Amino acid sequence: MSKENVFTLFARASTNKQLKHQLEAASSFNELVELGKAQGLAFSSDQVKEAIAEVAVKKPGFLAELAQAVLELFSPSHDDYPAIGVQPFSGDPHSASED
Repeated sequence: MSKENVFTLFARASTNKQLKHQLEAASSFNELVELGKAQGLAFSSDQVKEAIAEVAVKKPGFLAELAQAVLELFSPSHDDYPAIGVQPFSGDPHSASED
């Protein structure tokens, strides 16, 4: 049992869509442990926590940078869609058109 097995599980999930979806659906560390067992990898929920903490220590600011990138990507300043296609009506609906 080791946290290296946790990293192995994450690496496998990066190339296996089904496993990736299972990881994303996991709602607890114990579910991650069970997914690991199904992959032939033994580790504890404490080792999952240690692996996540190690990533945070080895790459300081990684999680903060990731969160900032997501916020920036979906912020209102990035919703500047081009003004093409149907536009909102801005005239008087009761006036007769002069064609």
